Amino acid sequence: RIHIKNNHASQGTFPPTKEGEKVFTITEERFLAACERHPFVADQVDTFIDWDLDNFIKSMKTTDVLVAWDLPTGNLSKVAPRLKMIHIIGAGVEHLCPMNWVPEGVTVVNNRGVHAAKGGQFGLMSVLMLNSRIPTILKNQQKAHWESIYSSPVDSKILLVIGVGNIG
Repeated sequence: RIHIKNNHASQGTFPPTKEGEKVFTITEERFLAACERHPFVADQVDTFIDWDLDNFIKSMKTTDVLVAWDLPTGNLSKVAPRLKMIHIIGAGVEHLCPMNWVPEGVTVVNNRGVHAAKGGQFGLMSVLMLNSRIPTILKNQQKAHWESIYSSPVDSKILLVIGVGNIG
């Protein structure tokens, strides 16, 4: 049995905004669409989709897999005796550290690398905008100052990216 714990948007949790709630909520419609794409899995799972902590304690008694961003970590082995896996719906798990609350035999996984493509696109966009001097153009536009701004193509320039993970 899979328990999907969605959060209503609020500061201090994820997602923090209503816009983010629309993007990151695992709705029944989205889950059913995924089941249609993967019917061999759909026939093997029983899923409970919930919000915040509304039915958390009751549902966790029979849950094998928890899909969530955050969760109450106290006494989890008693609250969720069947739990085998926790899937964190983001790339980071810092908000759950230290991980000394994870019951023995429970595996915690996350979405490591999920932001790499979008992050890479953002980085490329930023470099192109900076090279084209877009911040200066926008400042001038706001001041109604019409000055020709020139830049050279990026193909003759070198960029060094230092970082960790799939992007750096």
